[in-house]
Amino acid sequence: MLFTSYSYLAFLVVAVLAARATAGRGREYVLLAASLVFYAAWDPRYVALLLALGLFTYRCGHALAQAPRDRWRLLAPLAVIVAVLALFKYAGVPGLVLPLGISFYTFECISYLLDVSRGAAELRPLRRFLLFPSFWPHLVAGPILRVKEFAPQLDVLANASRAEILSGLDRVLVGFVKKLVLANSLAGFVDRGFANGARANSAPDNVMLAVAFGLQIYFDFSAYTDIAIGSARMVRIALPENFNLPYHARSPSDFWSRWHMTLSRWIRDYVFFPLNMKAGPRVWLRYVYLLAAMALVGLWHGAGWAFVAWGLWHGLLMVAQRVLQGRARSLPPRARRGLEWLGTAAALALIVLGWLLFRAPSLAQGLHMLSTVATLDGLKPAFPVNDYLVVLACAAEYVLLEPWLKRLVERAPEALPREGARFWLRPLAYAAAAELIFMFDQSNAAFIYFQF
Repeated sequence: MLFTSYSYLAFLVVAVLAARATAGRGREYVLLAASLVFYAAWDPRYVALLLALGLFTYRCGHALAQAPRDRWRLLAPLAVIVAVLALFKYAGVPGLVLPLGISFYTFECISYLLDVSRGAAELRPLRRFLLFPSFWPHLVAGPILRVKEFAPQLDVLANASRAEILSGLDRVLVGFVKKLVLANSLAGFVDRGFANGARANSAPDNVMLAVAFGLQIYFDFSAYTDIAIGSARMVRIALPENFNLPYHARSPSDFWSRWHMTLSRWIRDYVFFPLNMKAGPRVWLRYVYLLAAMALVGLWHGAGWAFVAWGLWHGLLMVAQRVLQGRARSLPPRARRGLEWLGTAAALALIVLGWLLFRAPSLAQGLHMLSTVATLDGLKPAFPVNDYLVVLACAAEYVLLEPWLKRLVERAPEALPREGARFWLRPLAYAAAAELIFMFDQSNAAFIYFQF
């Protein structure tokens, strides 16, 4: 059941009404049941895997809470969870289908066990724990939740107000438009360009493809997040934000504080910080650990050397940033500001070009496409000008409208005006969004992050 399908809208209406008709533990059971139905609509066979992994994590978390210093009570279940992830995602077993959202689900189970080992309280009873990783809005592609963000909300779970429901619907419609109008409009050019990438693409083609895919994956993934946050808000669950205008970043580190923020925080808190503490004053070892953490980010996305190379690409950018920042401290203020502006422009260009590695079907093709850009191999575009115009139009939307739209949809529901222009223009905005959705809803394209 795709988020951008009419069947999902029908499901959402039924789920919200069912949640409003119950209270207390009954509402928790309704939300859990709705989540399992949502997952079963993809493939009912894997609901058993979802429940088994959740029950296993719950029981191991209970045992760990009794003896949080027992390393084996932590390491053994972590090994099992990682093995499950590796079996489905990396083993390449013929006929074994990758369960939808397995990376997000297992990362939440791992974070729960690590938090309990550090003294966090258990999430009990079982229905509440199962709801934590399987809550349908974030089940398939995040945002990645932490138990401390989710559990307290269950204690005060109540009916969403009218303002919260309207605010959630605003967010859902924004997600529909981003996905169907913007992301899907870029998909055709991106697919053709990367299918052609090892042969006839010129340097301008590959630069434009990097920009196109960078925009496509942003609009696609942030659209999913918008629909997830809006859907959850309609049953009065707050999910964390996952994007903050990533292409406005001033450095590679700043990019990762804005892009897929819940994954960045997960890697920072559970991988990089523990390793960084062990490095002590050895700066070179911190850089090694940074590269290892970013390689893990790449590997999390898929079992391919292109993903690892993409993670290392970002790791090297962040190492270079730290080295240059250290040396720039001795420069005069004016020279330092000039270097910062130059560094920001260079960082954005290299971040965007890195998408060639991420999207290419192989490392060899990704490196070939990068080499054409580095050597200016061919300057005549191989694609129609209309493809370029679509990319530029989407880029203009990001630059001109995205900051305003972000402020609009992220405002707290209680801060929304009940009167005035926005209140009266909402029906018109809904009608315009519906018209765009009907016009552009011509393909049943899944979200890009479903494959991760």
